[in-house]
Amino acid sequence: MNTYIIFFVIFILIVLIWIYLIFKYTKSYKIVPEKIKFFQVQLKRIVLNWSYKEQIIDIDKLYHKVLQEAGYKGTFWEILKMEPSEIWNLQKIWELHKLRNKLVHDFDLLSEKNLKKNSIEYKSQIEKLIKQFK
Repeated sequence: MNTYIIFFVIFILIVLIWIYLIFKYTKSYKIVPEKIKFFQVQLKRIVLNWSYKEQIIDIDKLYHKVLQEAGYKGTFWEILKMEPSEIWNLQKIWELHKLRNKLVHDFDLLSEKNLKKNSIEYKSQIEKLIKQFK
C-alpha cells in the first residue's frame, strides 16, 4: 500500500513539473499596438536623424526595448542567450550587437561604407522583430 502512495506522489510531482515547464517555455510574448506604433516611429526617427554609427547604437537600444516590452527580462545579452523565437536570425543579431559594443567601447574607426551596410541590416532585423509582435 505504501509503495502505491509513493508512486502516486512521484507521478503527481512529475506531472506538475511537466506542466510548469510547458508554461515556462511556451509563454506568449506580446506588445500592445500603441507600443508597436511607438517603436516604428522611433525607428524612423533614428534612421533619419543620426550618423550610421549612432544609428547602429540606437537601433541596438531600441531592439532591446522591444524585447523588454514583449516581456523578456534582463540585459540584451541575457535575453539573446534565451534564444527568443521572435528573432529570425539570432546569429546576425549577435554580430550586430557585438558591433554596437565595439562602436561604444573601442576607438577603432570603421569605414562609413561598412557602418552603412550594418545599419541597414540592423534596421531590417528590427523591422522583422516588430512584425513578429503585430
